[in-house]
Amino acid sequence: MHEVKGPFILICNHVTNLDMIFVACSFKEYIYFVASEHTFRAGFASRLLRWVFDPIGRTKASVAAGTVMDMGRRLKAGHSIGIFAEGLRTANGLTDKIMPASAKAFKIFNVPVITYKLHGGYLSHPRWGYTIRRGYMEGEIVNIYSPEELKKMSVDEFDEAINRDLYEDAYEWNKDRHIAYKGRRLAEGLEFELVACPKCKALNSLKTKDDRFWCDCGLKGKYDEYGMLSGEGFEYDNVTDWDAWEREYIANLPDYPEDKILAKDEDQTLNRIDINHNTITVDRGVLSITSTKLQVGNTVIPLSNISLYDIILQGYLLFSTKDGTHYEIHDSKHKFAGFLYYLLIKRYKP
Repeated sequence: MHEVKGPFILICNHVTNLDMIFVACSFKEYIYFVASEHTFRAGFASRLLRWVFDPIGRTKASVAAGTVMDMGRRLKAGHSIGIFAEGLRTANGLTDKIMPASAKAFKIFNVPVITYKLHGGYLSHPRWGYTIRRGYMEGEIVNIYSPEELKKMSVDEFDEAINRDLYEDAYEWNKDRHIAYKGRRLAEGLEFELVACPKCKALNSLKTKDDRFWCDCGLKGKYDEYGMLSGEGFEYDNVTDWDAWEREYIANLPDYPEDKILAKDEDQTLNRIDINHNTITVDRGVLSITSTKLQVGNTVIPLSNISLYDIILQGYLLFSTKDGTHYEIHDSKHKFAGFLYYLLIKRYKP
């Protein structure tokens, strides 16, 4: 257990739903964590989370000025703050870059900043997966930056340092360790992350069962206890490389006619999220996206009106419109690959 004296800001990579617990158990100092707004809307689990951790809320797909103010109040009171600055659990095994302007915000508080890295979490519970796998996780302090050091660093230098400290390649880390992550239904949920078929180039076509995955075009494969892929119709042996290909492929899709539906999913619900974490149903029906609009039921949202967007859990889609309204699209009984819609919005949003 680490005995670092607070107050401090701890920044950690984000790999599992239980990261908050893993990190809290690694430090003697009590840490108040920044948590995504959706965690306040999970019924009993939310009430338990708020009772145990009293987290600071942050709305995904929105500007988090209020979050920064809340962090400042708690640091001024002598408390330590923990934040998963990527804002989203890794789904491909690589640490994403921290959210824009994070480094600038961390510098203004005049307290030490600790970078902390978790290893093995992605293979233990990938964001797209349904099940937790038995394996191994560990965490380590990478750096402790004093207020004096931070004053000497530019915002860009500090941003680069944080991203360097937190960077993790799950497959590279396990390459020599060769740790097995055993469990059931290992491949199920891959369709929420692998959203383009490298053989036929179809979108939203992958299907999964137990440790197997396939596409109707003839592609088929297996996901093993080391997180590796093998099979026919593709050249990738891990999720990271397949994901890199599909991101580039979707980013270079042509300018289709405005009425061509690029992806659709039945039985989805469009919810508006208010300032008190209440969920208000706006519409329900077929979710679809074209090169110019997102639609749920009869409600149409022009891509040009979307200001920020993100995904949570296995792929629920969240977005904010230019008037500051926050929305969420999901249905617990009919899950869909929100990541695909995320990539299509990124490609076609003007």
